Amino acid sequence: MKNLTLLAGALIFSLTSLNGCAVTPPPVQTSTQPKKLAVQPIHNPPQVIYRIDKNRYLTLEDYSNCDDGSIYYRNDSKKIKTKLWFLSKGTMNYKGKFIWAAKNDDMLAIPLVSGDNAPCGDPLRGCAYSILSASNDGGKTFNDIKFRATDSSASKDYTIVISDNAIYIKSINYNADKYVRNNEGAFIQPRELSINNIFYKKLLAMGIPDDALDKKNLLDVNGSLLSTKYSYTNEQLSDLGNKVSALYYDIRDNTPQDTIPKLMPFPQSATQFTCNTALLPTQPKNQG
Repeated sequence: MKNLTLLAGALIFSLTSLNGCAVTPPPVQTSTQPKKLAVQPIHNPPQVIYRIDKNRYLTLEDYSNCDDGSIYYRNDSKKIKTKLWFLSKGTMNYKGKFIWAAKNDDMLAIPLVSGDNAPCGDPLRGCAYSILSASNDGGKTFNDIKFRATDSSASKDYTIVISDNAIYIKSINYNADKYVRNNEGAFIQPRELSINNIFYKKLLAMGIPDDALDKKNLLDVNGSLLSTKYSYTNEQLSDLGNKVSALYYDIRDNTPQDTIPKLMPFPQSATQFTCNTALLPTQPKNQG
């Protein structure tokens, strides 16, 4: 007997940050024509694509267009320059609101979103998710937080807020999700962790044996084990599935939802990323 899957996969949530989805740098293009040199990109001076305040901002550098540059975090007053990402395309694809309310220089974050015409399974972030690559140690380490914008157009529905001690991601379709970093350096959702802990204890109180529970996915009870080791009948398994599903929804409905706190924006702060195409360099006509 297969595992008793109690809820659709879309309802299964992750309590820790989901790492990976690293972008692979594009290969260097070389000319295959004899006696000709490959066309080399022309790099323009840095341009500010997002301003936090007077001294802090994000720059696009080493670029020949808005999509192929590197992104840096800068703090002029502290002489800080931290590389956040080496491929600007994913960040420029993000069209939602981005609110940087962190006063310190430890919390850093950058969104990465697939283009509208990118195929499912593209190297940026896979099929169904976009990524917020975030750090709370000044850029020494980054972890990826997945959110559900499928592409650039869908990202218009999102608001991302970076504060000193938490990150909030909100869509017009759901309330904010709050993320904080745990002692191991992974970003977690305290609300989901609380729901999971309550759910686990109540499943045990219902009499479900601990060895039939997957602590990483409590919604998937090992029906085969309950049947063979604990002699559950098919009727008992069906009844159990209904009870566990009802219990899960009851806990979620009675756990306070995350909300974005009222934060004072910096007077000069931006809410979106912008690239000034007028500053883009022009390729020589007879290069190569």
